[in-house]
Amino acid sequence: MKKLIVEVCVCTECVMKGAMDIIDSIESLKKLKVQLRFDTQIEVKMCKCLGDAKHGDLSPMVRINNEVLERANSETVMARVIGLVSREQRQMV
Repeated sequence: MKKLIVEVCVCTECVMKGAMDIIDSIESLKKLKVQLRFDTQIEVKMCKCLGDAKHGDLSPMVRINNEVLERANSETVMARVIGLVSREQRQMV
């Protein structure tokens, strides 16, 4: 089983711009893992700060397996996670 690590910045600016909604979306995806036939473990980590200490214009920031997404939202993060999981599953077949 492959592991996908999703780190979400939870500094004040990122939280104000939707970081908690992103975390909720990923957690809901983890619950649907069986229905979506995902064979990948998704781990969500909350980080105090991703990138520079003053990254307000780039908030919220998310890192997925070392790839940083700036100005992230639930839709872009979910699309990236599903895309990565789908690609891994195709490679396994």
